[in-house]
Amino acid sequence: MQPEIDLDEEILRFQSNDPIERAATPPASWYTSSRFLDLEKNAVFRNQWLFVGRQDQLQQPGDYFSGTFLGWPYVVVLDDEGEPRAFYNICSHHGTCVASGEGTTEQLVCPYHGWTYDRQGKLTKAPLAGPLQSLRQRNLDLKPIELSQWGPLIALHFGNPSAPLETELAPLLDTFADHPFENVQFVRRVMYPIDCNWKVFVDNYLDGGYHVAHVHPGLTGQLDIASYRSTLGERWSLQSCPAASSPSSDASADFARRVGQHADYAWIYPNFMVNRYGPWMDTNTVIPLSVDRCLIVFDYFHEGAAETGFLEQSLIASDQVQQEDIEICHRVQAGLHSGVYQQGVYAPRCEAPMFHFHRLLHADFQV
Repeated sequence: MQPEIDLDEEILRFQSNDPIERAATPPASWYTSSRFLDLEKNAVFRNQWLFVGRQDQLQQPGDYFSGTFLGWPYVVVLDDEGEPRAFYNICSHHGTCVASGEGTTEQLVCPYHGWTYDRQGKLTKAPLAGPLQSLRQRNLDLKPIELSQWGPLIALHFGNPSAPLETELAPLLDTFADHPFENVQFVRRVMYPIDCNWKVFVDNYLDGGYHVAHVHPGLTGQLDIASYRSTLGERWSLQSCPAASSPSSDASADFARRVGQHADYAWIYPNFMVNRYGPWMDTNTVIPLSVDRCLIVFDYFHEGAAETGFLEQSLIASDQVQQEDIEICHRVQAGLHSGVYQQGVYAPRCEAPMFHFHRLLHADFQV
């Protein structure tokens, strides 16, 4: 059983106004106490756009996909006019999830008692439940969720968005070396369950390339690490690095063709990444499963057509990097759970994006 913590006290142990040169990282409790995950559900995730899928999953009216984020079941469906709509995937009768997985459907039918909803979420049938007109007066349609599209991506907002997603992210698009979405098409989805708090994975991503030389030897030889740069936005950051002028060879994976001339690594608060390198783009969604488990969903895109051998070799190279990151995240979580480690420090030359992330969390915790 986890020891009881004073949540307010643990939040205040992180001094967000300290300069990075003197700042201490958040305490281990932020990564090991379920009370923080409970706090994050409503203080962080409910108030942000969360990326859940792709436009190519919705090609024809009736195409849909479903999922769950921190206990919020959702379904996204293309309506009869070709517009994507999102709803809580919850029947108004007894709360059953009406859809599962993804596919194409004429209507959404609850598997429990047959209550039926059209592609606009309207209740159209309730067998043996009384006159439909009187049921409709009780507002028993599927409950809508705010939906937005950004390039080929679809995001949901489970609260009340203060600004359109496109407005929030317009400055980020201008920061990429090249437009990240130009001519890319979806290739493959890969999912990685990891035994660590979701923030451990994000921290690893946001260390400004500090870990790359030590954790990713195959990738390191393809990047000019000395030229690694970070740009901070309001609720995003971008890490950029040109390719090495004389890339090293790696017989195990085709890193050089995969990286190309430049790599951009964008993070969008709180849990989403867009990586653009060579002809590739991939997105990473970090989904908390419990206080010390998360799921990373990788969607890979390629610029135009590519021969199968190159695609497969590049995906092998990517998997190698992910396995290296998974191993280091496991080690970090073990240290956080040890009771020995309390707070760490930042490497000021590199870890400004990570500090930025922690400051955003701290601000949301106190609202």
